[in-house]
Amino acid sequence: MLLSCAALAACGDDVVGGIRIGAAPELAPAIRGIAALTNDRAVTVVADDDPVATSKPDHDLRIAIVRDLQCVECYRIDAGDHDGAWIVHAGDVLGAQYGAAAMLEHLGFRFRSPYDTYTPWAPRFDPSAAADLGVLHTPEIRVRGLQLHTIHPIEAYFALWEPGHTDEADRIFSWIVASRGNFVQWVALSDAGDPGRHDEWAASTKILLDHAHALGLRTGINVQMYGQADLQSGFDLAPDKTMAFAPQLDARVPLVTDGLPFDVYEVSFGEFSGAEPQQFVDDLSASAQAFHAHAPAAEIHALVHVGANLRVNYMGQDLLFYFLVKFADASLVPDIHTVMFYDLYEDAGGAYHHQDFSEHRAYLLERIAAGARAAYFPEDAYWVAFDDSIPIYLPLYVRSRWLDLDRLRGDPAAQGKPLDEHLIFSSGWEWGYWLHDYASLRDSYHHAGAYRDLIADAFAGDLDAAVDPIVAWTESEHDALLTGRLVAYLASRDLIIDAGRELGIVSQPDRVRLQDLPSMSAEARDAFGADVVARLAAFADDLEARARAIDALAMRGRWADELRDDVDITALRARFAATTYRAALDQLAGDPAAYQRGHDAAADLLSRAGDIVARRRAAMHSPSSALYTERGGNHTLYQYGYLFNADTLCFWNRELRQLEQLAGATVHVPDCLL
Repeated sequence: MLLSCAALAACGDDVVGGIRIGAAPELAPAIRGIAALTNDRAVTVVADDDPVATSKPDHDLRIAIVRDLQCVECYRIDAGDHDGAWIVHAGDVLGAQYGAAAMLEHLGFRFRSPYDTYTPWAPRFDPSAAADLGVLHTPEIRVRGLQLHTIHPIEAYFALWEPGHTDEADRIFSWIVASRGNFVQWVALSDAGDPGRHDEWAASTKILLDHAHALGLRTGINVQMYGQADLQSGFDLAPDKTMAFAPQLDARVPLVTDGLPFDVYEVSFGEFSGAEPQQFVDDLSASAQAFHAHAPAAEIHALVHVGANLRVNYMGQDLLFYFLVKFADASLVPDIHTVMFYDLYEDAGGAYHHQDFSEHRAYLLERIAAGARAAYFPEDAYWVAFDDSIPIYLPLYVRSRWLDLDRLRGDPAAQGKPLDEHLIFSSGWEWGYWLHDYASLRDSYHHAGAYRDLIADAFAGDLDAAVDPIVAWTESEHDALLTGRLVAYLASRDLIIDAGRELGIVSQPDRVRLQDLPSMSAEARDAFGADVVARLAAFADDLEARARAIDALAMRGRWADELRDDVDITALRARFAATTYRAALDQLAGDPAAYQRGHDAAADLLSRAGDIVARRRAAMHSPSSALYTERGGNHTLYQYGYLFNADTLCFWNRELRQLEQLAGATVHVPDCLL
């Protein structure tokens, strides 16, 4: 918190009274959104027709915002005419906010979460930032934004879809801008089409759109085309598969267009199921034309999902099903997706049956080289039984998102042309997951020389000592979880994932389950133990040592506490996986005493993880955090907050019960689904 003169007997020459930001009246409202993110009343914004003239020496730091550049989303920071004053020159309202955020960052602030900012005790200009003065900043990628995956019960769902949270939505919008984004999209849910809910939803959504547009953000909404492929309560253009497509389209499109000035409508197609190719192409083209008719100023995008087992032959080509987008209405912009922390260039671990995403990379590069519009649409969290719902800490996401942009820039197939749009799938910010979106958005505006630079920027102020340890932690995760394919064992499986496997449906990488071990031969179990379980144990050894070293760093404060909890629970998770599998192998090898020791060790690890979860529950960043860990009705498929399974450690408990079943106990195994 900033020191203020009112809190002191006197203000000496070295004490900052506050930070005063002067901005032209048309810019001041947006700048107030940036200032509000600081959570500090000593940061004030005043509307001033001549903000430079008000920058006079006193105990306040002074920032003047002026719109005097002839460029888009650009800014330049110059020193004022005395110490403690700076001028932010901008080309438009977004550039003004970017410059204001950058200047506050030069004073030590870090906009880590939409709800919580690192605020220095005594803001001072960072001497290393002097090199930034006089530098014109312009975006390297034209469209940079988040899809807030509101089909999951995450923070953004409650802020954007449930009534009474407009202030939280405003913070999210301003935070995206502070992170150098210019676009926000969310997912429409099925209740938007209910007669008793639609008008209320449309009215509240119109308010959100007005607020986002006032900041300079463009907005988008995702809808599903076919109800039969929609597994998660999205808004469907054709919810009834027994009815003709065209009349449903005519009735449904106006529900999300009339009076709702979204800038983008993205059509997606569910997962794990396809349709007859020509019918799909025709229906998608009809959807695009319907949106153009009702929202002529909007862009229409189509989601190119993943699923290596969904292939079709169309127009003489063997294609992934979702690549049929190529043959639909030419105005459609493809949003080319990858999932989890996987990237376009490395191993994909078998996710959705993909060994890699080279076909998606080729499609994207083909569009880039042709100068045709396309978005790259990767993820910063997957949520479902994979990362923050476990919970495990995966700064590996930062590495992967940076690597994508770095290699696309240098890929010969791009023919020297830039990526047009970087749209990040966002699914939660607690447990340190704020870092992923923080880094991805900034890297979209100005690509970093190394992903370490992104972590160093995010950690500056109180977590500097952790930068290199977390980079080393990330490399260890890359080698073990991505290249070594061990992530399937730190992630988990709910009831539906296990049921889907029997039908050949694979989303996250598959694994040998505890219940699979009895059907394996003794030789196969020995080989599994010598390979996978041994590597899990070695990885746990590595993470435990790294976590101890991070715990021992001289860092203080709530962000340091969060980071310690993040690494500690991940090390515990790795040890829990190694321990439960070793105990299962011991039981099947006829050594009940070794099994019992392993079981008891796993139970102890679970108890220790519970202590960490309790600390996090009491120290989350959002004012609505109780909603994320509790059961409760909402409009998503999931009748609980997105951290409910993390908070109850449901997946850990599920696996411990499965271990006990394997040993002959009669126990209830939680489904961790509904």
